[in-house]
Amino acid sequence: MGRPGPYHAVVIEASDLTKRFRQLGGYRDLALYPWRRRSHLAVDDISLEIGEGELFGLLGENGAGKTTLIRMLTTTLVPTSGSARVGGYDVVRNPHPVRRLIGLVSGDERTFYWRLTGRQNLEFFASLYHVARPRATRRIAELLDSLDVADYADERFDTYSTGIRQKFAIARGLLTEPRVLFLDEPTRALDPIAADETRRYINDHIVSRLGTTVLMATHTLSEAESMCRRIAIIRHGRMFAAGSMDELRSRMALRDVFELVVVGRSAGLRDTISAVTGLEHVLAVAEGDQTRVQVHMNGRQGALNDLLRAVLETGVQVQSSTMRRPTLDDIYRAAHADT
Repeated sequence: MGRPGPYHAVVIEASDLTKRFRQLGGYRDLALYPWRRRSHLAVDDISLEIGEGELFGLLGENGAGKTTLIRMLTTTLVPTSGSARVGGYDVVRNPHPVRRLIGLVSGDERTFYWRLTGRQNLEFFASLYHVARPRATRRIAELLDSLDVADYADERFDTYSTGIRQKFAIARGLLTEPRVLFLDEPTRALDPIAADETRRYINDHIVSRLGTTVLMATHTLSEAESMCRRIAIIRHGRMFAAGSMDELRSRMALRDVFELVVVGRSAGLRDTISAVTGLEHVLAVAEGDQTRVQVHMNGRQGALNDLLRAVLETGVQVQSSTMRRPTLDDIYRAAHADT
């Protein structure tokens, strides 16, 4: 279990959290075999701890179990087994105190009323969340200003661009000034500029200025690496690894990455490189008359010299070369290669 560190009180904790969904068969199966109970394991025995004021990332492909995990932590889905606490409250036994502490923002938001204005939507949801009118009026004005959408507030919601709609979704998630904010792929439908604006607002305002604890699910590697102090990689409902970038590099035993671009075709280039002692996770991708090679060095002295010698002996020419630390993309590829 990844721990938040000695200076952070634990705000979100899950222990062996599991969710199975029953799968209904066809009419024939239900009639002939009513005793059969097939199920889909969406989240499998996940444990984690997230500290106060932390921006924690859940990374995984679509269908990995990220949304199911968030739904359990936000009390909208009851776990099959295991337990979870948010702000010290059990999500099953004490759902109401949990709901008062949290906010939720989805990247696929469809619950706004499109014939109302943005301001009217926020006023409606504020009343739904039992926010007193004077406080709601003040809070909405603050959010419209901080998100730079005040000029759009009195226009109908169905006239907004996707980026503006997402800003109003964030405003709604922050209406109650939550201690904990759950973000479920908040930039999924956004263009690059709107996505960058959203990331900056999350980092600079929600986390740095407000001190809100944020759990963000994403399948975008660069987003998770640039924003999150710690990341959990989820595959097929299970937590594969969790920790800071350095901890994940250590977990995958990844060292420096050597990249080179070569010109000229060599059918056996990848096999030749793979035969060099001291290299791991060899990747060779052809791009026209060039081949981009990426290898992880395991620290053996002389491995780099042997690599370059082997490459040149195939008859190709080295156009460029660089050495760098492993990125989250390298870690994620290694995780998939090892399973």
